This record gives sequence, structure tokens and C-alpha cells, in this order.
Amino acid sequence: MRNFLYISILFLFFLDAHSQEKDSLAPAEIRIDKTENLSPVSFNQEKLKEIKKDNAFNYLNAREKENWWTRFKSWVNAKWNQFLGWLFGEYSPGSFMSVLFEILPYLLLLCFFALVIWLFSRLNPGRKMMQTSEKNEVFLSKEEELVKSKDLPSLLKEAVKAGNFRLAVRYYFLNELRKMDNLGIINYEFQKTNHDYFKEIEDPALNAEFVLITRFYEFIWYGSFKVTEKDFRIAEKEFQKIDRTLQTFRP
Repeated sequence: MRNFLYISILFLFFLDAHSQEKDSLAPAEIRIDKTENLSPVSFNQEKLKEIKKDNAFNYLNAREKENWWTRFKSWVNAKWNQFLGWLFGEYSPGSFMSVLFEILPYLLLLCFFALVIWLFSRLNPGRKMMQTSEKNEVFLSKEEELVKSKDLPSLLKEAVKAGNFRLAVRYYFLNELRKMDNLGIINYEFQKTNHDYFKEIEDPALNAEFVLITRFYEFIWYGSFKVTEKDFRIAEKEFQKIDRTLQTFRP
């Protein structure tokens, strides 16, 4: 009985397999496109226009218009690659040399900015301006000290004896400013200019003499030439002349 059951199961299994094989060998249905009684497909034109405007559906790569700038960049890039090829020879893309040459322009640009910053820190024009201002302040304070408290006639004699005629002319001029300040003709202040004193001197004759010695002083003191004793003696005559004029004034 058990053997009969096994034989029945095997028979049913082979029968099912044979039927599946026959089904797989059966010819499939072939569908042929129709050429008659066709209805055209219609598209929504408004929807198409919206899709065309949407950048998400734009699969065309925008090409940069060629102009003088793009041509210049292409020329520079070609010359740069030509120079690197001549200097280092051919190198394969993706290699270390290729990566190095790609970042080299940026490294050079970074070095350039570092050089500019270093030069600016070394030169420091702001600091130089401050130093110049401090020097001028010291110079003016020294001039005020000479006019207010120093023995200018003695300093004048020492400068002439040492042959420093430019400095002697300066002492002469400052001494005249002191005399006019003591006489109340001018109000001496070291920040004033010589032209300010021109306006303060009311006497026409004295004003003309002061203008003349001022020209001598500015020409000799600020001139870039050697002052000889002969030059000094010519200027000294004008200083002695204004001295005699000042003796006629009373404080």
C-alpha cells in the first residue's frame, strides 16, 4: 500500500512537469502595431511651455560666449602649460606633479599677498609720519627755547668763529624776532609763519626791512648749497640795518 502511494506521487509529479514544459514551448502571442483606426496623441501646449522654462528640465550645457577675456585666459593657460611642459617635461594627469601645477598659481598668489603685507609692515608709512611729526615738534620747541631763553649773540659769534655761516644767519634772524617781540612790534609764537609777522608789523619801513632779511634767511637756511663767508657778510649788512631801525623804537 505504501509503495502504491509513492508511485502515485511520482506519477503526478512527472505529469505536472510535462504539462509545464508543454506550456513553456507554446508560442507567445505576437502583438503587431496597428496602422489603421489610430487616434493621434494630444499634448497640453501650455504645460510644455512651463516645462521648457523650468531649469530642472534643461539638459543643455550653457556654453560661455567667446570674447577677448576668454581668449586671453585660454592663451595664458596654454602658455602656462607650455612653460610647465618645457620646464618639467610631460606628466600624466592625476599624478603628483599634475596636482602640484594646478595649485601652484594659488600658492604664488598667496606668496604675493604675504610679500605685500611684509613690505607694508616694514615700511609702515603711518609710523614714519608720526616720527616726522615728532621731529618737527622737537625742532619748533628748540626754536622757541632759543628765542625765549638763549644768549643768541654769543651763539652767533661761536657759529661765525666755527665757520658755520648758515647757522649764524639763523641766529641773526631769531635774534631780530626776539627784539621785535620785546618791543611789542610782534607777538612771537613758534607756530606762526614769517608771513604772519609781515601782517603784524605796522611800520612800513621796518616791514620792508624785515621782508628783506626774511628772504635772506629762508634762502640761506633752507638752501642746499654751501654758504661762504662772503654770502654771510652780505646778509649781515641787512641784519645790522634792521638793528639800527629797531633802536629807534621804544617798548
